[in-house]
Amino acid sequence: MHILSEHKCFDGLQLRVRHPSAVNHCEMTYSLYLPPQALAGGRVPLLYWLSGLTCTDENFTQKAEANYQDRKSVV
Repeated sequence: MHILSEHKCFDGLQLRVRHPSAVNHCEMTYSLYLPPQALAGGRVPLLYWLSGLTCTDENFTQKAEANYQDRKSVV
């Protein structure tokens, strides 16, 4: 696994990660959000978001404005 980027978001951490996939025979990239409870060592539920064929791992965070709070505080 290789962390491509990490950003603070809603007191948690948003990661973009790449890993080699033996099944797909290529490198795969995904995004992962760790809420503050997870960063403190707590257990949290896991939600998988599978994008469509023409989407990327960044679609949810961009189109859903998942990091809206952070952008709002900058403006």
